[in-house]
Amino acid sequence: MSNPRSAADVRLSVRHSRRNGIDRLSLVGALDHASILMLEDELNTLAHAGGALVIDLRGLTSIDRWGLHAIERTARRSNQEQPHLYIVNAHGPVVEAFEAAGIGDLLSGADLSDLLDEGDGEWSPISLPPLPGRRVDRHLRVAEEQP
Repeated sequence: MSNPRSAADVRLSVRHSRRNGIDRLSLVGALDHASILMLEDELNTLAHAGGALVIDLRGLTSIDRWGLHAIERTARRSNQEQPHLYIVNAHGPVVEAFEAAGIGDLLSGADLSDLLDEGDGEWSPISLPPLPGRRVDRHLRVAEEQP
């Protein structure tokens, strides 16, 4: 996604990829009051039912209360619109911010990077890890590539 601001103003980069029926948003930089609209715009383009969404925080260097609220709203909406949301690869100050805000349970311990990088992009049966805070479902889940 390109940002219309100058390079000096860019605080967040949102990269989108889709593979094996799973959308992945990789956040790089700072998710804060000045940059949450970039994330929300990208999330709005993914407003389709089914599949799974992974928000990869590996490249996120910081997050403020506005960014935390945006992620929390996404998680609440995902319970209704997109049943499989995984927030992965948080580290250091980002994890601390989630825990201090009382929403550390939104973070998934599972890293789906290997799953996303495998295969030829066609749909294939995959087993997703349990959602944070939910009972483990031992049934195989199938994610299907959307047209």
